[in-house]
Amino acid sequence: MLNKADLREVTFADLQALKDNQVPESHTLDYKRDFPLERDGRLSLAADIVAFANTRGGDLILGADEENGCISRFVPAELQDRDEALRSLQSALVDLIEPKVSGVHIEAIEAPSGGHIVIVRTPPSFQAPHRVRKTGTFYTRTSTGIDPMDITTLRSAFLRSETAAEQIREFRSERVAGLRERPLSAPLRKGTIGMLHVIPLASVLGAPRFDIERLHSIAQLLRPLRTAGGWSSRINLDGAMSIAAVEDTFAYTQLFRNGVVESVTSIQTNSSPVAWVGAMEEELIKTHHQVLVETYRKLGIEGPAFVMMSFVDIGGAPLEVGNATIASITGGPAVVPAYYANLLLPELFLESFVSSTEDIYGPLFDMVWNAAGRHGRPKQR
Repeated sequence: MLNKADLREVTFADLQALKDNQVPESHTLDYKRDFPLERDGRLSLAADIVAFANTRGGDLILGADEENGCISRFVPAELQDRDEALRSLQSALVDLIEPKVSGVHIEAIEAPSGGHIVIVRTPPSFQAPHRVRKTGTFYTRTSTGIDPMDITTLRSAFLRSETAAEQIREFRSERVAGLRERPLSAPLRKGTIGMLHVIPLASVLGAPRFDIERLHSIAQLLRPLRTAGGWSSRINLDGAMSIAAVEDTFAYTQLFRNGVVESVTSIQTNSSPVAWVGAMEEELIKTHHQVLVETYRKLGIEGPAFVMMSFVDIGGAPLEVGNATIASITGGPAVVPAYYANLLLPELFLESFVSSTEDIYGPLFDMVWNAAGRHGRPKQR
């Protein structure tokens, strides 16, 4: 794969370096001479995309003639309408592959001599195995090209998807269980804690590793959830963190080396037993969601992702004050049963977190109120 996490940052100099250094094709890198305009060429390209999605993901560079697996010369594609050509190719890949491969990103790099070199980046897929619709063939990627998948590799692809889901759930469970043992600059505030995890699929299947300085520079702008006052950033073993802490830690956002984000905030004050889940939702909608979207844009992670929300030490906590209007009607405030010491809500799978909107959180917060016996969260005024 190219060494740029964000394809929008790739320049022709990066491509020229592949040629100059004779970087060979591999499990995650392939060269093709022609930009496909006809159906047969797009079928061939679809097979390559399927193979990448079924293995580790990778970059396909169109407009690079190869010899012995290395670039011998560039053959830029003459695209009369670049944007339309890329849209047409993207649409064709959707039609030719089943199930759809989420997160395929296509960029065109202008060549000094004219024309464009096109890069097609495919993430590893949680929904593997994929196949080419017309032929029904499943493909896998090797160091020298693609091969049809046999029974053994098909079985492995199915197991990988199941294993990825298990890994994501185990990660969340471990983070919840160890929440109050974190090596923070000050102890985490007592009371109910809200946690949000955004776990890009590429972080699980592709295992990217980002430079610590880059993570720290992003963390310096990553305001923790529900932080109105000052905050600071720091490097730690997991990556980089932004944190709001004085005598205790009110909130932090951890940016992991593989691109996972964990946002943690206190939603219960020392003066009130109420777990203010609505305040967490309000902050997500107003600012924090967009902050996270910008974080992933900076990291160049635009593919599928899981969103997981958890509430720690919420059992027995009311979600509203006793004199709330609905509490008066129902005979008392909504209270999460003590049985649910921690609420780990079902994971939400998105085709692209970067393209998502703030309304993804509403159904998750409704579930918290469901646990307290209500039909859903109070209507926003």
